[in-house]
Amino acid sequence: MDAEKTTSQKITEILDAGVTIESVKTPPFFKDKVLQRLSRDSETRSTGALLPWFVPKYQWATLLIMVLLNLVALYYYNKESQVDELQTLVEYYQLSPTDGNSILN
Repeated sequence: MDAEKTTSQKITEILDAGVTIESVKTPPFFKDKVLQRLSRDSETRSTGALLPWFVPKYQWATLLIMVLLNLVALYYYNKESQVDELQTLVEYYQLSPTDGNSILN
């Protein structure tokens, strides 16, 4: 029985504790200062990554350079492929100019 009384008293005390809470007077620009500090801290955390100097303008430049390098590589690959195909064709049909077999000779 005694435990029920102490439990009910504790519950009553906890519920009455909300009544004693008073409002706090904050400075007028406190919210703005806190929000600015939070945004500044989040910016420093996000830029403090692996490569802090790798900002979007460098990312775009790197992407453009990589695309150009790939296009140049594809161009030279196709050019070499055409030369190899032509050389294979000449060897297959024996059309090389080094052969002395000509109709006019």
